[in-house]
Amino acid sequence: MAINASFDIRGDTDRAVRRLSNFAQSQVKWATVTTLNEVGQFLLGQNQKHMRRTFEHKNAYTLNAFYLKRANKKTLTASIQRKSKPSGKHYLEVQETGGVRPRKAVETMLDYKLAYEGIVRSVTPTSRAGGAKNNILMSQVNKALAGLGKSYAETAYTKTTKKGKKKRVSGERYFLAEGRTGKNRTGGIYRVTGRGKPQKMFHIHDSLPRYKPKFGFYKNMNKLARPYFNIRFKDNLNKALASSKYNLTRT
Repeated sequence: MAINASFDIRGDTDRAVRRLSNFAQSQVKWATVTTLNEVGQFLLGQNQKHMRRTFEHKNAYTLNAFYLKRANKKTLTASIQRKSKPSGKHYLEVQETGGVRPRKAVETMLDYKLAYEGIVRSVTPTSRAGGAKNNILMSQVNKALAGLGKSYAETAYTKTTKKGKKKRVSGERYFLAEGRTGKNRTGGIYRVTGRGKPQKMFHIHDSLPRYKPKFGFYKNMNKLARPYFNIRFKDNLNKALASSKYNLTRT
């Protein structure tokens, strides 16, 4: 004898479906926002590592040149952005795209203030004026300008004795020299200390440096973002569902 049973159960399932849909959307949004911000923090750290490997001379300003614009439930978008940069701080952009580096603000200022007969396109420090990372130190620039304000001529650091001989004047002084052929092809700002030989502090160039694309910011960020997002999103969504106290019987 066969026994057959059939059931026809009707009820208000639409409300449960709506509630399940709202619940799912809420958990997915939470997991998405959380994951985006985690990925952003991860990318910031990876970008710093990438810059340490890529650039020979990197300082704190370079390593901290980017920040995370965090995601929220309204935007559902996180981004790694360049911090607002002072005028003339565009070297990272040039390292990304390649090409001629625009003139720095300090170079424009020196071009205006120096009584230099040649062309001042760019200025680079020697090891004496560039600090540990060979970057232009404004303290050295200001010191040189103050010294040059007293005299721009190399001849001002020598005097003629009663016997008609040239003798170097003691004390720390600065002078400008035009570009020459041979070893000192670039012009420059020199410092004289006591009776020692002139020390070159800054090279003055009549052209701007040209860079090849080197940074690879977008390529590196896009390569890392998606795989890490997929891993973290799955974990965060599972965490959201597991920790939820959602109850279908609630009104």
